[in-house]
Amino acid sequence: GPVWRQLTVISCYLGSIYIAYTFLKYMHVKFLPDPYMGKIFQDLETWVGFDWVNPYFRFFTGGVEAVASLLLFIPGFQLAGAFVTLGTLVVALLLHVPGPIGIEGARGALALEAVICVLLASWIVYVRRGEVMELVRFTFTDRTWTRK
Repeated sequence: GPVWRQLTVISCYLGSIYIAYTFLKYMHVKFLPDPYMGKIFQDLETWVGFDWVNPYFRFFTGGVEAVASLLLFIPGFQLAGAFVTLGTLVVALLLHVPGPIGIEGARGALALEAVICVLLASWIVYVRRGEVMELVRFTFTDRTWTRK
């Protein structure tokens, strides 16, 4: 009923707060020099074999995380923010866990926080699944779309 719907929408915003907090908590290591994170990104750069990972991929990742954090709070775009979050964190986990960082890397909590954010973003996608086609239409065709 309507109470359940209100609770699920509130839970989406609570999840969004946690995701944005987590992204913003690590934002400084994406844009400011940090010796520990610099070494992690250098190790990742060596592991993947691309010499542009540090700093360009680090800056790009920080920008994507900032955009996701913003989208999660714009009415009608929370679903897009959840999809950006999922894409970013799935790639991050695929690079971090088997790579030089590992599960215990990045001060230990990073993998757990990423998994929690993936679960929360998945919940948002599930709750807002009815908005997928509206978002697709707005993104690719109908520029007059308005949220109901």
